[in-house]
Amino acid sequence: MGLGAIASAGSLTLLPSPVYASCASPIDDGGFEQQTVASIMKPWIREGRSGMDINKGLSFNGKNNAWIRHNQGWNGIRQSVKLRVGSTYTLTARVRTSGNLTDGYFGFRNSQQKPVAQTQFGAMPNYRELKVVFRPQETGTYYVFTGLWALNQDTWTQVDEFRITGGSCADT
Repeated sequence: MGLGAIASAGSLTLLPSPVYASCASPIDDGGFEQQTVASIMKPWIREGRSGMDINKGLSFNGKNNAWIRHNQGWNGIRQSVKLRVGSTYTLTARVRTSGNLTDGYFGFRNSQQKPVAQTQFGAMPNYRELKVVFRPQETGTYYVFTGLWALNQDTWTQVDEFRITGGSCADT
């Protein structure tokens, strides 16, 4: 427990104050700061064309971010996480995109890669926080992901600061 203070004429009294615990996010390297080589993304998995911007000044926070870029098809990144039935999880990330993006997706997939909670997004010239809330119906492996459908033109997304809150400390 932390300590609060009450001051009175010439004296100081310390009183207990609540301290709230915070669990680590079950996402590993959500800010991409552990990345040292742009072509290696572990623990992140590539889907199509994606990679890392290492120390290029393009991140929302810190030195690194992930990018997704192509002129056709599905392209994205994902990472597996363990989630528990009955807990509610909130996934957030900071995302910015090219001006022509119309079909971006962010959220959770199940172990068969089927989206179970996601949001669609379009063009965002500045970093914006995206958020998805999910309550699993079974305990197991899920995937957090961000990706885009490129429709025959150069389209890109930069992503930073993935985080999951909620659940319990046993989830990490």
